[in-house]
Amino acid sequence: VSTMHSTYCGGVSARTVLASLAARPRTRPRGPSMAEPRSLQVRYRRYRPSVPVARAKARVLAEEWRLPSHVADFLEWVVTELVTNAVIHGRATRGSRVVVAYYLDDERLRVEVRDLASGTPCVAAEPSSNGDAAEGGRGLQIVAALADDWGVTPRVIGKSVWAEIAITSGGGAA
Repeated sequence: VSTMHSTYCGGVSARTVLASLAARPRTRPRGPSMAEPRSLQVRYRRYRPSVPVARAKARVLAEEWRLPSHVADFLEWVVTELVTNAVIHGRATRGSRVVVAYYLDDERLRVEVRDLASGTPCVAAEPSSNGDAAEGGRGLQIVAALADDWGVTPRVIGKSVWAEIAITSGGGAA
């Protein structure tokens, strides 16, 4: 996790999030039915100040769509990590954009972060056993821990990194 956002998202460290999710069940019951799916796309400039803006928009959207609080928390972390990766690691032209797309149906919330950079992101290796904690490199580990599924879709120009979070019966969008 970069220092830019390591204490955001409720002031909890990435290590704490990963540890608390280790035993989380990977299947969840289906949530209540919605009248129709929802979607939204938001464009951001590809630069660091876009990360907290995207994170705040994810939180507002979760409230507007009345998502359960744990889904809102997961969404906030996932958007933060994926947008940070697109901004920091994307090798696209200056002034390019990052697009964050949200799709909600009866069963899941899908978020996609698209950039124009080539390359395929991958989960970094586990931290060293001697206790050294690198400042970065755990973003996709966090995404993998929080999301029920995630992946990369290559595009003609660039890629989309996506994550899906199941909506539980304990709330769901209305």
